[in-house]
Amino acid sequence: MMADSSLQRTHPATVAVHTAQMLWRMGFWLVGMVLFGTFGGDGAIPVLILAGIIGLFVVVIIAATWIAWWRFGYGIVGADLLIVEGLFVRKRRTIPIARVHGVNVKADLFMRALGLVEVVVQTAGGGANEPEAKIGAIPLDRAEELRRALLFETPGDAAEVEAPAELDPVGRLGDFRGAFGGTEVRGQDEQFEHKVPFGQLVLGEATSRRIPLIIVVIVSVGGQSLDVLDERIVDQTFSRAAQLAFPALVLFVVVSGVLLVTAVAAIGVARNFGFTTRRGETRIEIEAGLFERRQVSVPVGRIQAVRIEASWLRHLLGLVAIEVDTAGIEPGGKQSGQMATSKAMVPVARAADVAGLMHGLLPEAEVFPETQGLATRALRFYILVPTVFMTMLAFAAAWPASWFLYRPALPWATGVVVLVALLTSGVRTLQWRAAGIGTDDVAVAIRSGVLGVKRVRLTRSRIQSLDVQQNPFQRRAKLATLRTISVSGSSGTSYGVSHLDEVEALRIMRWYEDGLARGRFDA
Repeated sequence: MMADSSLQRTHPATVAVHTAQMLWRMGFWLVGMVLFGTFGGDGAIPVLILAGIIGLFVVVIIAATWIAWWRFGYGIVGADLLIVEGLFVRKRRTIPIARVHGVNVKADLFMRALGLVEVVVQTAGGGANEPEAKIGAIPLDRAEELRRALLFETPGDAAEVEAPAELDPVGRLGDFRGAFGGTEVRGQDEQFEHKVPFGQLVLGEATSRRIPLIIVVIVSVGGQSLDVLDERIVDQTFSRAAQLAFPALVLFVVVSGVLLVTAVAAIGVARNFGFTTRRGETRIEIEAGLFERRQVSVPVGRIQAVRIEASWLRHLLGLVAIEVDTAGIEPGGKQSGQMATSKAMVPVARAADVAGLMHGLLPEAEVFPETQGLATRALRFYILVPTVFMTMLAFAAAWPASWFLYRPALPWATGVVVLVALLTSGVRTLQWRAAGIGTDDVAVAIRSGVLGVKRVRLTRSRIQSLDVQQNPFQRRAKLATLRTISVSGSSGTSYGVSHLDEVEALRIMRWYEDGLARGRFDA
């Protein structure tokens, strides 16, 4: 057994890195403490005492971080990864290399300036007894050496590849594989690589679903903040806005909206900057990030579902996103069982390039079965109940208030109710037209959407459960609702079709059960 003194320690700069990260996360709390402590009226804390409290707090963090670094060690012992940590209670954890299915690497700006990265080791099984092991911060060349030793089955394979050259001070701010001009180190088993062009990435972020959602959140928060602000400030603001000419007011609103969209898109671009996807023999490697660079390994054997989807705006521009659902514990998440982690394999790509990308990155799932639409009699199920519900909701919200408070607004309230009914029925009609499902010998494909498009492919052997449900009205119309779950215990991996033809639903159920029987026979 390897002695603790023979284990490797992380870089001494780990103390500074972890201290800076913790202070950064608690920055708002410290700023609030300074503001409220200094300007708190009669209960204000003297500046020297406040500075002493904050200084003592920082010293405690540094001391705790140094002790944790001093008592932490790691190393590869035979076919295992050994990690030892803890001050008073020493914890020795042995992780068989054969159970390692992913090694993720990440580094923020501070770590990259020092040429350091953090390594996260993910183990197969993803259960509560095998949480991820975190090693950081260590030099980039040592991280690459450790990564190869853990991912390649034969230790000699990792040793045959030369370690990357030490980066210069400018190159240390580069990425792990040379996206910023640093030394690019190619993996031993890489078979295909795709880099998202910067212009395409900007266009994809500008047309993502996050932008309208964030705008709605900001508008709603801004509206609620008016109740908190002083009435005089609000009145002065609106009076000054009213004094502006109408074209100037419109220009101000347009410029504000453009700046908001630009800021939101810039955040997304920074997160996915230099997005590169590589296919190895048994895994997909994803690397991205401007301020914090991330390198994630996705084992092909743990991919449960593949999604190709586009918002309505991306659909008009011929752009799509390719995402995968993987089974396992979310890094840093709750260790309470199996969870699903959704990852963008390609955040944005031209629809015309999807076939080539799927063939290069994930040929195991490149063929999507042909899908068939729903029966005409299913249309009334899509339209009737949602339209009646939304119409009644709009009527209850708009019409009574107009009748009792301001009757001249009755025509407008009636128009709103009718508009809601028309919009709901139109949207549901589009959902009926887009819905579809189909199978082949190995997979099922599910299609959905309104103005955009979403296609999901689930391999039969990866489906955790498939069920068919019918209410009395569906039984009378010979329709059924089919649902699939690709990862047990996860709420975001359920896919299905509502009001599917009963015969087709039962056929797919038999198709799934035949696959289960065949799997038991093969086992």
